[in-house]
Amino acid sequence: MAEVTISGRQVTRIATEIGHELEAERDQQTQRFEDRRLAPAAAARPALAVVEADGGRLRVRGEGIGPGAHDAAWREDKVALLSTAARQHFETDPEPELPACFRDRAYVEKLARDIGGVGSLGLDDAPSQPAADASDSTRPAPNTAPELLTRTYVATMRNSEAFGAMVAAEAHRRNFQAADRGAFVGDGAAWLWKLHRRRFPEFTPIVDFLHVFSYVFAAARAATTEPAARWAQYSEWIEACWQGRAPQVIQEIRGFQERLGASTAEELEALAEDDPRKVLPRCVTYLEHNASRMDYPRYRREGLPTTSSHAESTVKMFNRRVKGSEKSWGKRGAEAMLQLRAAYLSEDGRLERHQKSRTYSPHRAYKTRRNGKAA
Repeated sequence: MAEVTISGRQVTRIATEIGHELEAERDQQTQRFEDRRLAPAAAARPALAVVEADGGRLRVRGEGIGPGAHDAAWREDKVALLSTAARQHFETDPEPELPACFRDRAYVEKLARDIGGVGSLGLDDAPSQPAADASDSTRPAPNTAPELLTRTYVATMRNSEAFGAMVAAEAHRRNFQAADRGAFVGDGAAWLWKLHRRRFPEFTPIVDFLHVFSYVFAAARAATTEPAARWAQYSEWIEACWQGRAPQVIQEIRGFQERLGASTAEELEALAEDDPRKVLPRCVTYLEHNASRMDYPRYRREGLPTTSSHAESTVKMFNRRVKGSEKSWGKRGAEAMLQLRAAYLSEDGRLERHQKSRTYSPHRAYKTRRNGKAA
């Protein structure tokens, strides 16, 4: 619009510069929080505070090698969504029956492939009963799930301990500790529940129902070879989980597991990933570890979220910028870009405020480079 030509390198330099500034601000905020010197930015008391976290993937090149894709490897970045939310409260479970989308075979099999990479039940020729708005179903309870309001984001390439401190600092800044209720939602990974215990013990821990679904679907597929029996078993187990009867499902899967016979650790290691003798124990372990976080009828009554689908969408929004087989980042460059992306997506105007308040000169002096190295 200004008829000024800006090269790709210049854009990269400016983006990286601003990203590092945002990174420094984030680290200063985290340090003030750890030193108990961080004051909440607002006195408002949220009705419901929601924290969802997940991990993504991006390619990082080898250290000290310079530009290019030398020795690039996939690494995990960690992303958190923090949001205030409107909350309803119900005397009884507002949706005791399993939603129609989880009874639609085509939708269910597509969802199982997308989430867990699980194959078909073998009912390809059977008619599928359409679900109400199944094409846009990402939440089990669309009518009662809390409406998310102002969202902010935290992202890093650092380890889970450092990430937890960053998320806790952002939550404190937003006065989440004063919320009437808090919910911490995750996909069931052990590091997430460690973060919850360490940083958000007062928040209700909730395991994402969609990940529970993917494990139950895999277990039903492994329990028998007859397609109709697989579908019937899936339908029974997923409804039981929806209604808060996870112990019953665990017991029944264990029954199928016992019929297959016990396998040693060495034998399990040698089995294919989709072998029933490997799938069923994996499903039992997941459900047992997360059973205390699967009281979905209570969560619906109390107006709490039951899925981390917002976090899954958040990871995709970050991935659009940083993930790709043709993209390889230096470690510091990746961290800077994650901060720029988090600021851009956050709904509190932080990027605009930073742009207006930062000091800079229009006369930039960059060191010339000789043979790929700064002179």
